[in-house]
Amino acid sequence: MQDPLLPLPPALDQLLVIRRWLELTLVRVDERISAVRAFEEERARRRPLREPPRWWIEYGIGVSRRPDRVHTSACRMTTRGKPSTRESVTEVLRTVPSAIACPLCRPDTELGLLDT
Repeated sequence: MQDPLLPLPPALDQLLVIRRWLELTLVRVDERISAVRAFEEERARRRPLREPPRWWIEYGIGVSRRPDRVHTSACRMTTRGKPSTRESVTEVLRTVPSAIACPLCRPDTELGLLDT
C-alpha cells in the first residue's frame, strides 16, 4: 500500500540507503538530546537557589512613578511591581503618603505597622 505522506522508492538498494541515512540521523539526534540534557543539568546545578521575594512594591503610572501599593509575595492582586526588601517596604509605608498597604494581603500586619 502506498503511503501518500512519504512515497518510498520500490528498489531495495534505494530503500537500504534511506534506512542507513535514517539510522545515522537518529544517532545524531540522540547525541544532541544527550548534549542538551547534560547542559540543562549543569545549568540547573549552577543556578543558585534563591528564595522568592517576600515583598513587592507596585508603582503608579505616569511620569513620577511613585510607589503606589505594597504587597506580600502571596498576594494575587498585582502582577506588576518590583521585588523589595522588608526595610524598603517599611520605609515606603512610613514615608510616602500616597502609598498604601494592599487591603487583601495586608503587609502592614506582617510588618507590625498597624496603628493601635
